[in-house]
Amino acid sequence: MIINNELIGILLYGEEGVDLDFKRDQYRFSQASDEDKGELLKDIIAFANAWRRTDAFILIGVKEVKGGKSEVVGIVEKLDDAQIQQFVNSKTRKPITFSYRNLNFENKDIGVIHIPIQSRPFYLNKDYGKLKKETIYIKRGSSTDIAKLDEISKMGDTAFVAEDSHPVLELFFADKKNRSILPDTLSALSLVLTTPNKKDIPDYGGSQRQGTLPYGLGLDRPNYDYYRKLTEFMKLNQLHKPIYFAIKNTGSKVANDVRVEIKIEDPKNIIKALGEYDMPNVPQSSHGFLGINYQLKGVGITHDLTVKRISNYWLIETGVEKVQPQNTAWIDSCLFIGAIESVEFCIETSIYSDNLPEPTAKKLLIEIDSKNKNAPLDVIKELERERYRNSEEYKKFLEMHL
Repeated sequence: MIINNELIGILLYGEEGVDLDFKRDQYRFSQASDEDKGELLKDIIAFANAWRRTDAFILIGVKEVKGGKSEVVGIVEKLDDAQIQQFVNSKTRKPITFSYRNLNFENKDIGVIHIPIQSRPFYLNKDYGKLKKETIYIKRGSSTDIAKLDEISKMGDTAFVAEDSHPVLELFFADKKNRSILPDTLSALSLVLTTPNKKDIPDYGGSQRQGTLPYGLGLDRPNYDYYRKLTEFMKLNQLHKPIYFAIKNTGSKVANDVRVEIKIEDPKNIIKALGEYDMPNVPQSSHGFLGINYQLKGVGITHDLTVKRISNYWLIETGVEKVQPQNTAWIDSCLFIGAIESVEFCIETSIYSDNLPEPTAKKLLIEIDSKNKNAPLDVIKELERERYRNSEEYKKFLEMHL
């Protein structure tokens, strides 16, 4: 696993449990007593023995903030991975696979201990400090405990991993056009447009509405509300940015009836979200036959995506029929998301499947830079011209006429 600032940024939104712990202060190690050094030893053993399905991390120099992004306070003393490896694995019956790294995050130094899933149990060869030999210390929730006999019997000498009879699913941000997986941190720009009142926006094609006869029995009627519709569309288009998702199955079994649930905490109502069906089509300046403007919504969409506002959070649901082993399913429907203030937030994702024993959870990070912009009608027109120049329809037009 690549341990970098992107991963740390996501972990800061996590809660302490069997796969994550925050330590404000560095472990006492150099010239420390056996009891002090035993705290580091105990934590590593407890995480290695824990019942979990993901890698575990201990972030040092971080103050926990429940229900929000934990605070990076930094450390002064840096530890050495080789010294910790030698210390820990000289005390246990068999070596524990783990690593210690010093990283600079937000201009502050932190320590990161990474403990992957591996064969268990781990215990000490002899007493050390307050720790007792042949005692199985285990992480249970956010606390450390001593494993019970039935837990130890189930550990055996194998890793606690998802059984081979189950799919292994993970959700990612995706580039729909290029069918590629994106990093777990996504950045976007939201423009909050201040536009004229609807009554102050003129009719398209002049101030006087005209009948249909001069336009050939209604075959080509101007859309008098075009500027008003364009203003409404542009406010949403500039505020919201499309986000696509993909589900990867790295297991050996097919995943059937896969459902994705995404939760975004938004107590201050800063974040704005829309489903693909909720985003209006680009308005047209003229009506088609008999004044009907034929614009089909949802053409080509194979997987629905719904967005609901529930109390102080957003709930997004989508899914696919199946994900083949060692394959990726691309969710065609997109989530449109934006914010009226600059904000960085975590989205909690859960994947359910008929043949998955429990949902697969993961957190992704979104950073939105929000800016205000005064947008009279001339600015709206220019934004539409810019949007069109960057659109697929314009590229197709150029291919046909050049």
